[in-house]
Amino acid sequence: MVYGDQRGGGGFAPRQMVDVSAMNLKCAECGVAITELPFQPSADRPVYCRDCNRKRRASFGPRRF
Repeated sequence: MVYGDQRGGGGFAPRQMVDVSAMNLKCAECGVAITELPFQPSADRPVYCRDCNRKRRASFGPRRF
């Protein structure tokens, strides 16, 4: 897996999106249809739309590295 720009500029390459429209996924929080994800979803874990995912991440507080 490649993290960031190969030139060493510190930027990140755009994430590869997976078309999941045939899976008829709905956001576990608000129920909106999800057609693309930046990962292959697993059947045993919920998926969230972009807005709900941002809200959930914000509720966990600042990220620590």
